Amino acid sequence: MPRRSPGAAESEPGETFSRLPTGSSADARILTSASTTIRFSNGRVRQPHLERSTQVSFRVADGRRLATATGSDPSSEGLRKLLDSAMTLARIAPLEPRFPGFQAPKGRGPGRLALSRATAKLGPEGATRLAEEILEAATAEAPGARVAGVVHVGRQTLRVANSSGLDRSTESSVSYASVLVERPDQDPPVSGWSEGAHWDAARLAPATLGREAADRMAREPPSAVPPGNYAVVLRGPAVAELLMFLAHLGFAANGEVEGWSCLAHRRGKTVAPESVTLIDDPTSRATIPRAIDYEGTWARRTPLITKGVAGPVVTDLITAGRLGRPLTGHALPPEAPWGDYGPMPMNLVLAPGDASEQELVRETRRGLLVTRFHYVRVVDPGRGVITGMTRDGTYVIENGEVVRPARNLRFTESVLTALAGVRGIGKARRTYSGGAESVTAPAIATRSFRFTSATLF
Repeated sequence: MPRRSPGAAESEPGETFSRLPTGSSADARILTSASTTIRFSNGRVRQPHLERSTQVSFRVADGRRLATATGSDPSSEGLRKLLDSAMTLARIAPLEPRFPGFQAPKGRGPGRLALSRATAKLGPEGATRLAEEILEAATAEAPGARVAGVVHVGRQTLRVANSSGLDRSTESSVSYASVLVERPDQDPPVSGWSEGAHWDAARLAPATLGREAADRMAREPPSAVPPGNYAVVLRGPAVAELLMFLAHLGFAANGEVEGWSCLAHRRGKTVAPESVTLIDDPTSRATIPRAIDYEGTWARRTPLITKGVAGPVVTDLITAGRLGRPLTGHALPPEAPWGDYGPMPMNLVLAPGDASEQELVRETRRGLLVTRFHYVRVVDPGRGVITGMTRDGTYVIENGEVVRPARNLRFTESVLTALAGVRGIGKARRTYSGGAESVTAPAIATRSFRFTSATLF
């Protein structure tokens, strides 16, 4: 079993479960985190933000009526108060007729996972050094440009226990950074972007991120490009955005339960070329590892798309009961504000190809090179259609060469169309994360991507 956090011994959910009335059951989550966030702008490191937090949630099943109460006090008294609140709410909660009950401990865990104790302990000084490396590299590559961004480092410990005897913990270390290099005085302004994440801050490569963002900034004013369908080469940040929306719209269980999943009628069918294999694997060193989900189910590798063929949705206890399918261990916190999607893949890993980004560009006769997307929103979940903007490094490709920077465009496209059109996959991968989710992906090239309007910048 993964090590329990030092603070976890202060509170014992098992003692609180003994207060449950006959016919009731419960589970509890204690999530503790410690992190440092460094922001920098105008070429200077700003005041660090240190955060230490504890979140507690109790979920009670009164028969098959479930309710959750949340708080921040993990003491015995705090747990008792939460249990009382959850029991009161459960009496009037809607009936969940197919709830299978909280699981008893069974099966073996994933064993020792990748964890950096140095990253978990990294404080303001260490995080500031990472930010300074980014600044120095970006400034050297693009003298006079404005550099801004963020560095985040920290650790998180999750403990889950229930009245069926389950009591498990997992600990994660995380670091991520993003950097924007821009010249806002140009008309229109130009900018470049880079980002990355790793469970080990020593492997974050901050200088690479700084140089990369500077290199992606155009050296001449961007020109207008008419809307239309273009072949595109998507760099890693743009690919990560697409895959996360695919996870939400195609593999989250509520979409299957409620009938709006974009893959509802395509399970077991080909949705992409054979070169596309996508898994969810919280245990992999290629992502931000964790041993359990928010119901205490052991994490494991879950195929989503195998050689182009779509697999089933992922589940938690409730959706496994509703769908009559196996439990996959993808529960979110019951009180999660993004819970409309239900359980979803949170550690996506796209298999690499054999091409460099330059080779993907050389194989594109006419199209666009896109660094990232901005302000992406869902248009039609049933068809997987999303909309958003290109940002911070969009270029025109002609005859296999990047020939000039382009003004940004709005796209309105289905993630399934983009996936079906994949014609090349990069071999170099990076992990992207801004919080709970992570995506490990290379660049890709796809045959057609629909841009519906242009901008003036």
